[in-house]
Amino acid sequence: MPIMPVTPIKNNLKVFGKYLDQTALVEKLYNVMPPVLTGIAAGYGIYDTFQTPKDKRKNQAIKNASVLGFTVASALIATRGLKIKGKQLFEGIIELPEKDTEGLIDAISKPVSEKAKKLIKKVQDDKILKFNEVKYLMQEFKEKLKDEKLISKVIPDAESEAPFADLLKLSWLGLIPVLGGIAGGVAGDKLAKEDWKKQFPDKIKEGTYQYLNNIALCNVGAGLGALTMNAFNVKSKTARFAAMMAGVLGVGLAAGNAIANFVGKNVINPIFDKKEKSYKKSIKEMFKNLNSERHPEALDVSLHLDDVASVGFVSGLKWIGPVLPMLYSVSAYRAGIGYRNGKNV
Repeated sequence: MPIMPVTPIKNNLKVFGKYLDQTALVEKLYNVMPPVLTGIAAGYGIYDTFQTPKDKRKNQAIKNASVLGFTVASALIATRGLKIKGKQLFEGIIELPEKDTEGLIDAISKPVSEKAKKLIKKVQDDKILKFNEVKYLMQEFKEKLKDEKLISKVIPDAESEAPFADLLKLSWLGLIPVLGGIAGGVAGDKLAKEDWKKQFPDKIKEGTYQYLNNIALCNVGAGLGALTMNAFNVKSKTARFAAMMAGVLGVGLAAGNAIANFVGKNVINPIFDKKEKSYKKSIKEMFKNLNSERHPEALDVSLHLDDVASVGFVSGLKWIGPVLPMLYSVSAYRAGIGYRNGKNV
């Protein structure tokens, strides 16, 4: 039996990338997200409730149900839109890739094997090709037909026609669940008969922190990276992705915490605490002890995973779109409970 040559890792990554480009795969992720997100939220809510002392579990269960319920609902509505009795009340922010599978065989001018025809027919029937099936097609087009670009006729290349519009979409997509989480937190406090007005400022501050630090400013950084690449007319997807991630790290990760806490300390606090007058503060006082109420921690850093996903989405990886509500829901939940971890809490 002849020894098969080892397939380079780079080649397998190209196959995997094309595997993820499949429209049917994106659609499947889109359709399974509601039960998956609901199940994860319910599981966490139960876990968190049972971590609470017995005498407080009832109230904690009520608040968790409200925050998580509002969070999941708002995240899914933001993504998918809202339709009631056949009437579309709200259009979803994330759109599914358009299908165009008619005449795939005819679009490939060169003759292909019977196995390849069956796989192409599978794509036309909205079925997902397995990794090895995608690999087979790519090898046949490259080695037998001498035209590896033919795979793009079967599985269209992922690309974003309007990256800056996509970044704006993602900013809206992140804002809606955060507002939903805050609304759920207020409703939960009321249902649990707690003083919602006392806890409301913390929800606003954490919502601002999460939105600015983990969502909006990171998108600004990604946009600056894309603008830089446009200025130098760089077309390489790898280079553009790297530049956008550099912008995310520079603006979002490095400056996001300070900017978010500056807004919380000097804008939001004076609104809810009339004793604090931001206009009487010196510049030095405005920047003093920015992290006294909220400092970054491991989970905040890990939440920047959604920034990697966002940059991937803007780069054209449409399979990431249906997954984003799950990533943004963590920020929404923390806003809803008014999370604070500083020494002044």
